Amino acid sequence: MENAGGIDLTQSFAPFYWGFIISLLLAGITIVQAYIYFPSRDRFLVRFTAGAMLFLDLASSFMIAQSVYYYLIPHFGSLVPFSTVTPALLGDCFINATITFISQTYFVYQLYTVNRLGKYRWLVLGSIGSCAALSFASGIACVTTMRIFDHGVFSVDRNKTFSIFFGISKGFGALTDVLATIAMCIYLTTSKTGIRETTNLLNRLMRFVIHRGALVTLIQVILLVAFFAGPHKLYWIPFHLNVTKLYTNTFFAMLNARKNLAERPPTFHSVGYNSEQYDLRGMKMEEGGELPQAPMPTITKTVETSAI
Repeated sequence: MENAGGIDLTQSFAPFYWGFIISLLLAGITIVQAYIYFPSRDRFLVRFTAGAMLFLDLASSFMIAQSVYYYLIPHFGSLVPFSTVTPALLGDCFINATITFISQTYFVYQLYTVNRLGKYRWLVLGSIGSCAALSFASGIACVTTMRIFDHGVFSVDRNKTFSIFFGISKGFGALTDVLATIAMCIYLTTSKTGIRETTNLLNRLMRFVIHRGALVTLIQVILLVAFFAGPHKLYWIPFHLNVTKLYTNTFFAMLNARKNLAERPPTFHSVGYNSEQYDLRGMKMEEGGELPQAPMPTITKTVETSAI
């Protein structure tokens, strides 16, 4: 008698399905943020980087959708195709490593353009850049391993070489985000001028940098824990599919936050100036030989709070 309940594919397809749904929501947020950012008057390199990030993020969504279609529509009810990795998933993993590297390199570029990291500037930049490069290189090695051992990614007997490169890539990615966040906070702290408006702007920007760093680091750590804690499960798939989306979202959010701060009108603090002329020689002497007290002119001090 046929089983009316059908085949339970929860353990295999549920993480993939829900990860795909969440990635679509994050992709929509990315499109909105990109719409807010473009057109922009930023330098060509920044605009080109933003355009590349948007294109890669949309390409990632397309490749994930194609993989979901392949596993669930033509081969519905069969777990055999799920034992291998589709070429689209390989492309998505390559895009994942590329977007992560671009986002982290942009942080290095921002730190390179400032000179307030002290004598350890090149040490800081070198450390962050090296970690980002190692994360990207191991990510490419991970994709290559997935192509060679395509039966050892989703199977119960996971390929060890794939696991090693995956762990190195995500581990150095998390370390890069932590170092970049700390370095940026140090720069923003040393940029404070004592002016209240400037300090408030820097504090808001610092909170955003910390939140961004904490978010992407947290997702990397959760991904690592889920990957190694459940070697026979696919609980890591939803986090892996959405790492790219979070990096792209935080990248555009950072650009838009900087743009909003730059568009704030300068703030002036001024005290009125009394232009009345005072002729001390024309004043009559009071009894006792002293000059009468006259109102003193107010000294004007104008401070401009530059936009950040």
